[in-house]
Amino acid sequence: MNVYSSLQIRAWDSYTISHEPIASIDLMERAAKKVLIWIAHRYSIQTPFIIFCGRGNNGGDGLALARMLFDEGFRVQPFLLSGNSITDDCKTNLERLKTLQVPVTEIDSPISLGKPDPDVVIIDALLGTGLTRPVEGKVADIIQFLNGLPNTIISIDMPSGLPADNLPANSDVVHADVTLSFQCPKYSFFLPENEHILGDWQVLDIGLHPSYSHAEKSGYHFVDAEMIKDYLPPARGVFSHKGHFGHAVLSGGSEGMMGAMIMAATACLKSGAGLHTLLVPEWGRPILQTRIPEAMCYTQQQMATQHAFYTGKTAVGVGMGWVGDEYHAKLLQWLISNVTAPLLIDATALNLLSKNPEWLALRPPNAATVLTPHTGEFVRLTGPSVNSVEQLEKAKRFASDYGVFIILKGAYTRLITPGGLVYFNSTGNPGMAKGGSGDVLAGLITGLLAKGLAPAMACLLGVYLHGAAGDIAATEKSQTGMTAMDIAEALPEAWKSIGVA
Repeated sequence: MNVYSSLQIRAWDSYTISHEPIASIDLMERAAKKVLIWIAHRYSIQTPFIIFCGRGNNGGDGLALARMLFDEGFRVQPFLLSGNSITDDCKTNLERLKTLQVPVTEIDSPISLGKPDPDVVIIDALLGTGLTRPVEGKVADIIQFLNGLPNTIISIDMPSGLPADNLPANSDVVHADVTLSFQCPKYSFFLPENEHILGDWQVLDIGLHPSYSHAEKSGYHFVDAEMIKDYLPPARGVFSHKGHFGHAVLSGGSEGMMGAMIMAATACLKSGAGLHTLLVPEWGRPILQTRIPEAMCYTQQQMATQHAFYTGKTAVGVGMGWVGDEYHAKLLQWLISNVTAPLLIDATALNLLSKNPEWLALRPPNAATVLTPHTGEFVRLTGPSVNSVEQLEKAKRFASDYGVFIILKGAYTRLITPGGLVYFNSTGNPGMAKGGSGDVLAGLITGLLAKGLAPAMACLLGVYLHGAAGDIAATEKSQTGMTAMDIAEALPEAWKSIGVA
């Protein structure tokens, strides 16, 4: 799903109006009806509503919703910001309400409002995506008033005061409990600083013309169940054998950190790759050989030459449980310089790389490289950022400068491609914020790369499956009780959940 800017969304509205064709007032009617349906499925007819409407099209949505709620028998009280200017569609919906003799109170200050009963649900339809400057004056006063109430607040399209494409300019932003956004999520939904502003957000499909989204490019995407279908590997043929599905190598482990390799290897096995080789310290080999019998297990000392060892391998993942010493630094530099198969760099290997990012320039031509940092590792790679917007811009520059794919882990884990595209993932939950979860992801993506999936496909599919497995584990074990190994063990169910046998 594309994530469009506020300008692109307005263009999409205009495109729909001219190509469906549909009058703008009828498109507004359609949007309000979607909100009505959402409300009617969740609230009883006894629930009272207060709707705060601006004088733009978001306010028009609110006035149309007020009329529909009234028609359905809900108790509804609409308030309209006072002022001289008003959009045509907002004015039309105001007149429609007056025809029904629904009183609309114009306000320029919250002083005369009084505090509503706690059971009243408040609808915020003040500003929407039309915000072009910091909120101030009477709108800021009303927003502060709303934020001081204990009532549930539902924002239509956007919490008022929150830009669609950025962080808020000041603190005058409605803190919604629910945000009902039209047609597609907005970039600002994926910024952690906005979590307390948005509440639970949902996207309502208001039927904007599909041809626009097919033709209009976006640098940002939301990877949902529908989109992930485009990244599924082909079905296995009847005469398939293990040699058809690649050979993955994982290098990791150290004293006290062999669990990282166990989790990574378990996930790699469940990626569907054909062959697996684990490279570990000598004393750790019995642990891995016993726990992961499906994999071949070697030590660095057993290699005739490194070149011979890596010949024929179709993907390499390194760093899980490594020690950040000189030996591993030299090994990482050699791998970056010499391995032509896709190379995934994780955990301690990322910390070693952060001291020598210029090594990435040594990658052989057309050799794919995937970096999988969490926030702390990314800071070590690029330095601290003022906020998440700057952090994402740094990731885009780093990916472009070094020709790498970056998987920036966290809520809505982001994939940044060398071409500057950003993909936000839709699966996963806070229960995955536990040690070892990243090792599972690294092993899984290494296996997908080994199978021959294009790097972007392997990364997108791996992140989505990892989150889906985390959701399955949370359902079975609870977010509190689940572990990283539960995520790895849930991967077969995650595959089935997206229709892969």
